[in-house]
Amino acid sequence: MRYGHRKEPRNTHREDPRERQSWFEPRARIPAPRRRPQLPDRPQQRRVSEWAAARCDEIAGDVARGGLWRFTEVVADVLYPGVGVAVAAAQRATKWGPELVGLNDERGSDVKIGLVGSEQLGLWTIFRTRLGQSDPGPRPAWCTELPIGPVGAEGVRRESTIISGIEDAKPADVAGLLLTPPTAAAGTRLLARVDVRLRSGVLAVDPGDGRWQRRMFFTVVFPPSRGNTHHEHYRVVCPACGGRRLAQFRGFDVCSDCGWLDHQT
Repeated sequence: MRYGHRKEPRNTHREDPRERQSWFEPRARIPAPRRRPQLPDRPQQRRVSEWAAARCDEIAGDVARGGLWRFTEVVADVLYPGVGVAVAAAQRATKWGPELVGLNDERGSDVKIGLVGSEQLGLWTIFRTRLGQSDPGPRPAWCTELPIGPVGAEGVRRESTIISGIEDAKPADVAGLLLTPPTAAAGTRLLARVDVRLRSGVLAVDPGDGRWQRRMFFTVVFPPSRGNTHHEHYRVVCPACGGRRLAQFRGFDVCSDCGWLDHQT
């Protein structure tokens, strides 16, 4: 058996450099990628941006000065025995109302930290709220995950461990706290609940469908020493979130980034 190979004819054609295919001039035109369609304007995305840009007063002002502060006045004497006399006197005073302070306004934060109360009275409620029902933190220790229901019997009792209060609210007042604002005819309500021992609680909103949404953590502060002096030792870094924006008030310090609280001793 023989093995062999066939000799191919020699190519005598000389390649013209002008016939060479250029990398920059492909034979077939490559179609350009289709332009990505413009995303539609999503109401929830717009709501998140508006929330971050808004001031604390615009988000929670009506609720903080209204239902939250009224609840604070009712339970203050149970949380801090003896303060009820001063609260009652302040209620009788003319042209008196709670002051609202937004601690992290104009920072584009998705967490709003604020205080509502009276410098003269020395009673404050510090609150923390975030758009939506999730608040992963970092959060201060006073953020208490209290159950929203059941409410229990009516009345404020000194032997109570948890005190709750419900009141009707205007849809416009609670709209700033909700991802989807309620309709103008919705039967909106507020639920405030506080742990007496911890002096901290939660505020929930019923947008009109009967389902409570936890919208705010709060704690009531009445420092025992409310002189004209502040802390002798001032913290530079918040131990809860590592921030460096600590606001000083008479008798306590508050982190304006997360709401961490340091009482004066």
